[in-house]
Amino acid sequence: MLYDWLERKLIKTPDQRTPARFFLAGSLSGVASVLCTYPLELIRVRLAYQTKSSGRTSLTQVVKAIYHEAGIPPSAKKSNAISPFIRNLPLYPFYRGFSMTIIGMVPYAGVGFLTYGTLKRHAAEYVPYFHQHPTARDLACGAVAGAVSQTASYPFEVIRRRMQIGGTLGNGGISWREAVSKVYSARGWRGFYVGLSIGYVKVIPMSSISFATWQAMKRLMEL
Repeated sequence: MLYDWLERKLIKTPDQRTPARFFLAGSLSGVASVLCTYPLELIRVRLAYQTKSSGRTSLTQVVKAIYHEAGIPPSAKKSNAISPFIRNLPLYPFYRGFSMTIIGMVPYAGVGFLTYGTLKRHAAEYVPYFHQHPTARDLACGAVAGAVSQTASYPFEVIRRRMQIGGTLGNGGISWREAVSKVYSARGWRGFYVGLSIGYVKVIPMSSISFATWQAMKRLMEL
């Protein structure tokens, strides 16, 4: 419901119903959500990677390994971009790759909510069936929004995952510049879209159901 609250704060008059404001509301809500859930995402990625590369690994082992990792990659120590105070925070290792996630979440959530809102407002004009079937409309618009947002943000997803597994290499991880370089050196620009088709299989139904459920709950609670 954070998006609805931000939309009310940012869009108070008809003149303010601009794509930029819808994009901003979606981006801010996405950033807020990932701030709370990112450590769990990192643990999930590490658990999958380490189980594949070294056999069965427990959740406790993964959490301990992340906690005891060096807080910053060697290449990044040359700069003052990250303060020593932040580096020494106990939870810092659990936010490895977080900066790239934030950068990727802006187009993902922003484009997703903007696309969904735009399609929802105009869908019934082209598909009369949606007048009497709002759930079908929400499912269809949500599916398209998921595909568009996934395409817009997928390169950042690839870089983020490279950074997340960097700590398993034993050198304190890699910076985003190193991650970009490794991906590009291996496959060129196409490397930033490896696995996108599988991403569609996951994101399109997830986005479709999420948007439809969100709107159904709003109708149910008369919000």
